[in-house]
This record gives sequence, structure tokens and C-alpha cells, in this order.
Amino acid sequence: MEQLKVKKKDSIVINTSIYLILAFLFLYLQHAYRHHLSPFSLVYIKKSAELFWYIAIPIVISIVLLWRHHLWAKTAFAISISMVGFKVVEGLFIEFNKIIVVALFFYIVIAFFLYQLLAYYRALASINPNYESSDLFNPLLRQIPVTLEFGENSCQGFLTNWDQEGCFLRLNSLYKLPHKLQVKIHFHGREFTQIGEVVAQSVELQGIGIRFKETPKDLKVFNWSEFMELVQELGFQPERLR
Repeated sequence: MEQLKVKKKDSIVINTSIYLILAFLFLYLQHAYRHHLSPFSLVYIKKSAELFWYIAIPIVISIVLLWRHHLWAKTAFAISISMVGFKVVEGLFIEFNKIIVVALFFYIVIAFFLYQLLAYYRALASINPNYESSDLFNPLLRQIPVTLEFGENSCQGFLTNWDQEGCFLRLNSLYKLPHKLQVKIHFHGREFTQIGEVVAQSVELQGIGIRFKETPKDLKVFNWSEFMELVQELGFQPERLR
């Protein structure tokens, strides 16, 4: 997939990164609790580096992958969470503790919902180009022309992916764009206009991810909601562009 620079970190990325840190803290505290140790003891802090270094490493890697919106971020998150859970369960086989079991239950439930939210976020069109950097683009099977307007400037491109919340497009030439701009889509003899914010851009500045705020229908102009209705009625899918 095209390498992207995501300009605006979504709350789910921040929250999952924080949760991974808390997961390691949970592992650290439950081990201290089971062995009747003070978690503030310098001796135990040093000892924990020897005990849990092989779990800390994948957690750090997972946070980096999440922050960079890497393709393997979801998998790394699941592996890190599973490693912590397995280590806690391993301790329960040695010494059963009801408080740790209850804490582990909530740990698993929260991790499951965070994973689902992360999966939903990773599937958004605004951060998924729907093409590879090695693809030949001229021509695609079908191109939907797009014009971006910002201030007195404008540039041309075409859609490569879309959903209810946003879209991804490829420009005909390289541009460094502002945070907010106006998107005009030309489709089936109509022009659909919507204000959007740039949330991602490819390293070579030619691929752009745009997210839209929910806007009610307007009798004076066609907007993104009406464009989505039209393409859904026609059965037009982003996969058909390839």
C-alpha cells in the first residue's frame, strides 16, 4: 500500500497506544500483588525489566506501528494484548486470585472493543488509497474526476476510494495542500461540492486522504451525502476502479 503521512491522529490511535502502556502496567502490578511486593520498590522495578522485557519490546513496537498507521498495526496490537493476557493467566495457574481474574476479564473486554474500533478506523477510505505505489494509473478502468479548490488555487485528480465519512484521491501532479479545502466531484453530469479536511497524504504528495463532516442535504447544491446515495444506487464500488 502507498506509504502515508497521517496528519491528524484519530482518538482511537491515541487510546490504543495508551491502553498498551496500561496493559504492561497491569502485568507489572498483578505480579507485584501476587508476590506481595511493593510496586514502588526499586528492587522490583529493576527485577521487572528482567521478567517482562520480552513483552515490553512488542508493546513498544506495536505503539510505533499504531502511530505510523502501519499495515500490521492491528496484528501487532492483538499480539501484544494476547502476550500480556497469557502471562497473567500463566500466573493464575500457579496461584489463583479472584481479584486478578476480575481485572483480567475487564482487560479482555476493553481490549476486544478497542480492537473492533481500531479495525473500523483502519478501514476508513480517508486512510486507504485502494492502490499500490507500483500500480499504473493511466488509465484506470474508470476515473471519477475531482477538483480541489483552496484559496485562489485549484488542482485536478480522481477518486480511488470512498465511504460515508471521506475519500481518497490521487492528484494529477504533486501538491502540498492546506488543512481544509473544497472538493468538487464530477459524476454523471453533476457536480458534488463538499468542504473537507486533509487527514493523510502520501510521501510523494500525490495521494490525498480527505475526511468530511456530516452535512445535511442542500437544495441549492449537491454534496457528499448525495454523491454517496447516487453511487450506491448505481451499485458503484471503489473496487471496480481497479
